[in-house]
Amino acid sequence: MEMQSRGSSSAVRINIPTVNVSEGWTPTPLRKRRWFSARLLRLYLPCLLIISLVVNIYYITRPTPLALPDTLSSTRVQTGNAKQSHRDLGETDLRQLTDLVIVPGHGVYLGSGSPLDEANWYLQDEQRGEVGTFMAHVGEGMEIIKEHEHALLVFSGGKTRVEAGAHSESVGYWAAAEHMGWLTDDVFRRVVTEDHARDSFENVLFSIARFHEITGNYPDRITVVGFEFKRSRFMDLHRRALHYPKIRFNYVGINPPGNSEALSRSEKTNAYNLFAKDLYGCAGPLAEKRKSRNPFRLSHGYSQSCPEIALLFDFCPDNPTAVFDGDLPWLS
Repeated sequence: MEMQSRGSSSAVRINIPTVNVSEGWTPTPLRKRRWFSARLLRLYLPCLLIISLVVNIYYITRPTPLALPDTLSSTRVQTGNAKQSHRDLGETDLRQLTDLVIVPGHGVYLGSGSPLDEANWYLQDEQRGEVGTFMAHVGEGMEIIKEHEHALLVFSGGKTRVEAGAHSESVGYWAAAEHMGWLTDDVFRRVVTEDHARDSFENVLFSIARFHEITGNYPDRITVVGFEFKRSRFMDLHRRALHYPKIRFNYVGINPPGNSEALSRSEKTNAYNLFAKDLYGCAGPLAEKRKSRNPFRLSHGYSQSCPEIALLFDFCPDNPTAVFDGDLPWLS
């Protein structure tokens, strides 16, 4: 088809294409973009497999969550600075108590805020992440004396860290139990502190002394609540050094989450082997550790309050593995 413009001296020819609709013409479709290609699949598939493998290894090898005592599930946490102003303690004849439960202290709870929050504790670097275990020890001790009405619970541990000031390990544990609402009227008078111990041997010996100060007697049975990896130190070494009958000495172990084998190796090197060569901690690194853990130069009076075992408090034989062979109340 040709067209010619009008009123112009020169003609402009415009060619207009025509389409025969009978031919059924259809436009060429656009190509869709492919988000995944064989090349991308080969690139991403190994990455996905590696991520999946790492996740599965983590869930298989992760530490078992710490199982806290039932006491934690029935906690009545004190709010703010509220304290129980009146207690109906009734009559408690402490002379009738026969069993000693010892919870050795580790970190220092500073007395305010939730004891489940490690921000409210003074801790050594290696103790980070162990506050839940400390509270499990406290809770287990509370459960034992709730079940046994003739048991006395002693939180043991002195003012071992100058950075913690006047706060002792034992008073911190007592305050943590109070904050959690565990010091109920029925057990209140059967929970006490021992404020001078500087190591595990003194935790046991000094707690026996506190039992005598409270009851006028010496314990018929002893139960220690502590780390499982320290069981052998207490059962094999401290018990033997005190000549306490094995059949009447019990240990409840609760470990922190983590590598228990590594903890056991460290315990063997840094504590068990040292006490095995020096049962009463009289010299070398054990004596130095005791000195460093008494920054306020405090002293106890157990030799005066417990004359029957006075010789034990300063017993340092020439043979450091020799066992005290004098008379002891729990052997008669």
